[in-house]
Amino acid sequence: MKIKTDQRIRQITIKVAGEVTGLLEKKTQFEFTYHSDAQSPVAVSMPVDNRFYQDGALFPIFEMNIPEGFIRHRITERLRKHIQVDEMLFLALQGNAGIGCIGYETEGIEQEAVSAENLAEILAWQGSHELFDELVNKYLLQSSISGIQPKVLVPEVTVETEKGALILPSLIVKSGDDEYPGLALNEFICMRLAQACQIETPEFWLSDNQQLFVMRRFDLKANGDCRAMEDMAVLQGKSTNDKYRSSYESIGKVLAFYSSDIKADNETLFKMLVHSCMVGNGDGHLKNYAMLYDDPDTMRLSPLYDVVNTQIYTPADTLALNLGKSKDFPDRKRIIDFGKSINIKKCEDVIDEMAEQIRGELEVLSDYTEAMTLDIKPSILANVHRTTTRTAIKTRATRRHTKHY
Repeated sequence: MKIKTDQRIRQITIKVAGEVTGLLEKKTQFEFTYHSDAQSPVAVSMPVDNRFYQDGALFPIFEMNIPEGFIRHRITERLRKHIQVDEMLFLALQGNAGIGCIGYETEGIEQEAVSAENLAEILAWQGSHELFDELVNKYLLQSSISGIQPKVLVPEVTVETEKGALILPSLIVKSGDDEYPGLALNEFICMRLAQACQIETPEFWLSDNQQLFVMRRFDLKANGDCRAMEDMAVLQGKSTNDKYRSSYESIGKVLAFYSSDIKADNETLFKMLVHSCMVGNGDGHLKNYAMLYDDPDTMRLSPLYDVVNTQIYTPADTLALNLGKSKDFPDRKRIIDFGKSINIKKCEDVIDEMAEQIRGELEVLSDYTEAMTLDIKPSILANVHRTTTRTAIKTRATRRHTKHY
């Protein structure tokens, strides 16, 4: 990425699936204008029928991939001497590499051809210096990706074509830090438990040294074509700052409105919730649930992503979103009540089956759980017990009847 300007970015040409669609401008407010021949909307909440949009805050669909933590800090530190670092710059840096189908073309920001990494080499790295730091330094300005966790978008050679190798920014490489030891291993364990419960996940791997969690993007097709993606914050018209201000019930309402297969997506959402409760995931906020589509009539819930046990770091942690008007991790009854509210059949059987699948997979993963410096297995088993324990049935005391003769 070459930055050939020191001027604050005020205009960005917006593309959808590679086609120029409109213009985003930062004036006293943010303004987005569709071109007269635009066919595809940037988001389902911003149809092309309305050609002009204006807001005091950046539109949620554009804010979706702006980094929040580690990457945001690193980009800011690298560039703030040279150019104003703000939302418009983060969009410009994204270019065509962002999650989903939206691309950004900006005067003064030039995308360069980048080298690619080999997945097998990343997983087998045994060098004397930290591979993650090397990847961050190399791909930092192409890594506008949401989330606080240290992560970087890494190009990978995926397909050999007649014109040569097809290079896609298809790998998301994550690390941890001193505050959250074993984070990569933690996510690997939780994602394996999801697979054991037949919940769809992206392809993922753990490096041989257990320091890196690597996931392949699920919004890209094998030939490099994109699939549109909107997370639940975007679909609810909320900013990233409000990602914890919602509920699982509201996600159910989004599915009821947008999903092309409501029954199947409700069943998946229910299993995702049960899984989060059992593995102790207190960070399942709105940005960690999303929908994918090739056109708005085919929207479906995306595979599961970004799931870790947060309770081993914060024992008193809660759910990220409300469930039954509470963020406390729920007991069996509250989970069942939610399942019934979205028309899930045999909720009890689903919970019990998932509990058995998680217990079984924890035995398979014993080498990994024992490698954790924090006790992840007891934490998960305690959650499984809570979610599967039936509330005692209260019975009335037998009435004593006085016989009258």
